[in-house]
Amino acid sequence: MSHRRIVFALYALSLLTVLLVSGSCNITRHLKDGEYLLKSNTVKLRSKQNITRKGEIKDNLEAIIVQKPNTRFLGIPYKLILYNWRYNKFQRDSANFQLRSKTVEPPVIYDSSSKRRSALNMRGYLFNQGYFYSIVTDTTKLKDKKASVTYFVNTGPNYLINDLYYDIDDSTVNSFIKLNEQATVLKPGIEFTYGLLEEERTRLITVLRNQGYYKISNNNISFELDTVNKRRARADENLIEDAINVLALQKNERKPTLDIRIIIRADEDPSAYYRYGISRVRVFPDYKGGPDFRDTTMIQKAIGKVTFKYHNYYIRENIIYRHLFIEPDRYYSQKEYDQTVNKLNELGSFQSIRISFSEDTTRGPGWLNANVFLTPAERFDFNTNIEASSGTTYQLGQALSVSLRNRNFGRGGNMLTLTVSGGIEMTHDTNGNNFIDRFHTLTRTLGVNVGLDFPKFLLPFRSQTISKKNIPRTELILGTAIQERVKYFTIVNSSVNFRYKWRETSTKNWELTPIFANLIRLPVTSDSFNNLLRRNTWLKNAYTETFIEGENVAFTFTDREKRFGKNYFYARIGAEEAGGILRGLNTFIPGLDSFAYSQYLKFDFDIQHFVPRRHSAWAFRFIGGVGLPYGNSITLPYLKQYYVGGAYSLRGFRIRTLGPGSYVDDSLQQTGTNVIDRTGDIRLELNGEYRFDVVQLFAGALNLKSALFADAGNIWLARKTEAYPDGEFTFSKLGPDLAINVGTGARLDIAGLFLVRADVGIPVKRPDYKPETDINGTIIRSGWAFDDMFAYKGWYKENLVLTIGIGYPF
Repeated sequence: MSHRRIVFALYALSLLTVLLVSGSCNITRHLKDGEYLLKSNTVKLRSKQNITRKGEIKDNLEAIIVQKPNTRFLGIPYKLILYNWRYNKFQRDSANFQLRSKTVEPPVIYDSSSKRRSALNMRGYLFNQGYFYSIVTDTTKLKDKKASVTYFVNTGPNYLINDLYYDIDDSTVNSFIKLNEQATVLKPGIEFTYGLLEEERTRLITVLRNQGYYKISNNNISFELDTVNKRRARADENLIEDAINVLALQKNERKPTLDIRIIIRADEDPSAYYRYGISRVRVFPDYKGGPDFRDTTMIQKAIGKVTFKYHNYYIRENIIYRHLFIEPDRYYSQKEYDQTVNKLNELGSFQSIRISFSEDTTRGPGWLNANVFLTPAERFDFNTNIEASSGTTYQLGQALSVSLRNRNFGRGGNMLTLTVSGGIEMTHDTNGNNFIDRFHTLTRTLGVNVGLDFPKFLLPFRSQTISKKNIPRTELILGTAIQERVKYFTIVNSSVNFRYKWRETSTKNWELTPIFANLIRLPVTSDSFNNLLRRNTWLKNAYTETFIEGENVAFTFTDREKRFGKNYFYARIGAEEAGGILRGLNTFIPGLDSFAYSQYLKFDFDIQHFVPRRHSAWAFRFIGGVGLPYGNSITLPYLKQYYVGGAYSLRGFRIRTLGPGSYVDDSLQQTGTNVIDRTGDIRLELNGEYRFDVVQLFAGALNLKSALFADAGNIWLARKTEAYPDGEFTFSKLGPDLAINVGTGARLDIAGLFLVRADVGIPVKRPDYKPETDINGTIIRSGWAFDDMFAYKGWYKENLVLTIGIGYPF
């Protein structure tokens, strides 16, 4: 960006800031006498004891305040300012689109009566959190026609769970509850909340419905609380009578306790205690409406006691049958109902899935007929995807992919996908007659992939040997990708993958690729690139034409769905081997060594932890891998090597320009020109982000977010080589070799469906900054860049990195 453009941008930003600030100085000019603009609400928590989840409780208390001030950004009520600029128009047109979409806001007039309702809301919320004796007071400061309200919240003590008792009048129900007693959320010693009672009620209903109790409901389960003095009270009654005892405990800085009695009764409906079995299952793969039940012209097929009725033979019945968990002559199970819906959804062949149950009166009480209604999805699906990026070895990148998908290939629920993708990476410099001429192409890419996804395990496994509860799938993918590095080389990668995927539990998934192959060719290389390879044996080995045959396995754990809205983890570990089978075959088939093939072992991991809050979240990631070439390979193949930097890695460094280790080569550090990728055999990286909401526009359709982040990491070589001094990994140099950056970013979330991200990072520690000392041995320059930030003019212009990406970095 030229100096003139920077000056113009700063001028425009300054002018906008002056307009907003000046507008904010007179935001009350349209208020009548006696009216005050609500400026702020403040909640101050007080307690004689430690308040756990203090931040969460405070956020929730602020959220339930009845009257909220106008939206602000950086302390400026910009929506109110925009409203005041066109005040007369909005007064005449109260249905204006800007008002309805909340792009502008009228002033929020202070209403003193709302404080009482807010206090009631707060006490009700705290009561549900186990703070039975909270006190809420408030004070209001009126100044310059603005009102600032402060709520003082004394939470009082919260109750701890002491013991749990069951009162169940049916022995069979009691046995099922006792069998699953260890899974209760009402653990002794934890803080009581009414939310825990609802969680426990839901858990108990799920336990019983999984055992056939189809009609069990919330009305059959109630709770009684027995407070510290053991006088029993219904959960919804007032507990003020125990206040004296609580105050006595509070003086001793002890939290009061309570016992919980769980009561299960059939009450007025005895069928709540019936264990229902499945009598008959009917499936309608292309359901059109109620007449389908009586239509005798439809195609009928049967597998066992499951009947299929078609208008058209859309999909083979055995495919659907393998995805049914609801089976005749078995007890009803809520879990199997959910598994059926989820499994049929994962097929991708149906637009909607609905299951209904009705009582089978022909077999007496306790029997259900199940009807599965399926609406076919459009067979063909066409998608396009455009991505833009910046801040790598290039300054502008664009990629376009087009895919055509057949959702029901061969009437077997198979997914056939054809994808064509292409991309271009460009750089920009000051040479050229006009703006367009200053862009220069660095890389061109083109790829074609064909994938076939089967909803079962193919050979050598029999479908009967694998439980359908594991949701087995088989993927076969063929592809070719061409990458042209202008002025250097063209590399062609032809690949084939045969992969099994299955789910062990709701949180654990596996992928096993018993065979994959890559054929890597370099049909075009430039003279300058060949000269570089002759000087650098490591690069020569990395860019050698080769054949890769191997296998890999990966395990993934995530409890995001299980812990919705709470702290959750994601972990993925994988291992890959190549060349071992070919080396073994060479014993029986002499001559395989006559062509180049790669041999290596790779181990990868990706561990993530997320801590969501109401308007913010903490996100952390630790990712890395190790690749060990062996046998006839000296280095990993180029496509299997690691790199760091860019929009999804260390965002203060351009992609593939860092490392290995603390290696420095000034001949390759040419700003604004092509450089050979920096890759390695080992990668370690740590990322942390604090993500937070900024402002919502158009009633939440657009959500502007931001983040503060820090990244650290690098790549290394597994072996020492003269081509890259100080590039090998050693534990003694791990600290000095780490690169560190910090930065901030803006994210635009479009209706929760699409997120565009722009991050700005700066390096604060560079491993290629060699320590320098003066004649006395005093270090005058280290790997940290803080001194250079202020000592060298233009440092920020040279080192600030802008990255643009789609979605979050992790």
